[in-house]
Amino acid sequence: MSIKPGVKVGGVRSEMVLAALEARAVWESHGVRFVITSALDGKHPRGSKHYTGCAFDIRAAGAGRADVTAAMVVELRAALGPEFDVVHESIGTPNEHVHVEWDPKS
Repeated sequence: MSIKPGVKVGGVRSEMVLAALEARAVWESHGVRFVITSALDGKHPRGSKHYTGCAFDIRAAGAGRADVTAAMVVELRAALGPEFDVVHESIGTPNEHVHVEWDPKS
């Protein structure tokens, strides 16, 4: 597991640590390096779960591998269950990433 330099992880909820471990297993099963690119840092929309330690972003598989990232997202959603949202964002841009957040519905 890698964390991009400058990423703030102090204060991340325990649910997110478990999600990161699961995500790492999914990424590695596809031969993709697992890198957290944002947690409690960066600029996010007002009300973002990043600011409460309930979200992190993962580097996508890379240029030309959208199908691999899509497969990893499907696997991670299934592994984490309904209390988590997993979204492939900014597809095809330099900011492409997978956003994971703990968002219990009940």
